[in-house]
Amino acid sequence: MKPLKQLFTRHSLSVIYILLMGYLCMYIFPTLIAFLWQIETPFIRDYFALSQSPKSLLSQPWTLVTYSFFHTGFGHWFFNMIMLYFGGVLFMNLSSPRRFLGVYFLGIIIGGLFFVLTYQVFPVFSHREGDFLLGASAGIMAVMIFLASYIPSYRIYLLGVFSLPLWVLGALLIIVDLISIPVANAGGHIAHLGGASIGGLYALYLKRGFRLSFSFNKKKKETNKYPNKATEERINTILDKIAKSGYDSLTREEKNYLFLASKNDS
Repeated sequence: MKPLKQLFTRHSLSVIYILLMGYLCMYIFPTLIAFLWQIETPFIRDYFALSQSPKSLLSQPWTLVTYSFFHTGFGHWFFNMIMLYFGGVLFMNLSSPRRFLGVYFLGIIIGGLFFVLTYQVFPVFSHREGDFLLGASAGIMAVMIFLASYIPSYRIYLLGVFSLPLWVLGALLIIVDLISIPVANAGGHIAHLGGASIGGLYALYLKRGFRLSFSFNKKKKETNKYPNKATEERINTILDKIAKSGYDSLTREEKNYLFLASKNDS
């Protein structure tokens, strides 16, 4: 139980490393299985990819998650792993592994639903039967847009040459997906936007002090998630410092304060 608890320790990168190793295995093993048992690799598509057909989703509901563990090729897999590591490290500087996994897998699920629904809504997809979705991009987009919305002024350095704020990176990612829809892999780019939408919305809810809650009997409106105004101002000051200078710029006392506040918020 103790190793499992350590896995979810705040700012721990263990979850990121486990995901990366899992994705590596899911890239290598299907090729080996197909070679050793002399079967064709489309068995991944038939049993684990997300189909554009709602009937297929109902008969294979697990594909709403499993599609994210497989990729169409080395380039697709490699780029996603770079982005997963980069986004994961930034996220862990800000929050906990549990919240990361929540945003990540919610992005995968919402992105998959976007993919299926758009194929039923837009006429351009009406004659495209047999399309399917693979890849972790929707979850990664959820993480990246969450960060771009939560700490938009935080600057990242590309190749050690120039820097840009996260909101610019997030905007560029969304623009690339939008202009790529008519060009190629329309379903994949739509899934990316689905993941991005949930990541951005969740970040805005957290920033403005709202919490999502559902009740079958009545709607409840939560007020402030902090016990008092002074605590809220202190948290905002610390977050502003992270946005400007990074998590490592915090003092030990500020890190402990943020950690205790996050435990009370969870």
